[in-house]
Amino acid sequence: MSTLVSESMLSRLLESARHRVVTGMASISRPTLDGAPQLAADLHTIAGEAAMLDRPELSKAASDGEGAARMLAAGRSEALVPCMRLLRRLGYLLQEASEAQDLKTSTAQRIAPAGPRRLLIVDDSQVAALALADVFEMHDFSVRVASSMEKATELFSAFVPDVLVSDIHMPNLDVAELCRRFRADAVDRRTAVILVSGRAESELRERLSDIKPDAFVSKLAGAVAVVTRVSAICRDMFG
Repeated sequence: MSTLVSESMLSRLLESARHRVVTGMASISRPTLDGAPQLAADLHTIAGEAAMLDRPELSKAASDGEGAARMLAAGRSEALVPCMRLLRRLGYLLQEASEAQDLKTSTAQRIAPAGPRRLLIVDDSQVAALALADVFEMHDFSVRVASSMEKATELFSAFVPDVLVSDIHMPNLDVAELCRRFRADAVDRRTAVILVSGRAESELRERLSDIKPDAFVSKLAGAVAVVTRVSAICRDMFG
């Protein structure tokens, strides 16, 4: 099975399965539980399709739900609460998988740099930095992360990044000094400086115009938008 076909099938599975789960939860919320047999059949189908597309976590969750639904269909009302819990779990897994699939689709449609670029992310929040790094790596960047001036300066020489992506609001780090050191270290090569923040882009321009970065990007647009913007800058600057 080709990647393109399997991705298309997975998208259809996720959309169909989420609809079946929502419909099934509504059907067994009625006092008569008339929808339990159909719910069991739908969950059986989801389990088989998920297994075929190599999504064992979805297949197992659907199979567990099927077992509870069959108990309901057999008149065992004590299975109602466990069945609802299993359906909520399956719904959560489907939502999570759907969001990941949407991100993967956005990544596949990107305009990426001509080749891998070395990129350094500086952020005092390790969680935020690593989350952004994951998306950049999906866009063919080679990424390193730093949370201090000392570590960033070390990586300027050891990693030799082409692009610096730095958060602006870091109480223990002078962003203007960080950018000055980066440019001084990269005096003999082309580089890009992108500053990011949770504030609006217009506010960033007014506050930090003295740094003269190649771009300000607001985190409010989301990680994919940040990476797409940086990819376009790299394409323009580096070819």
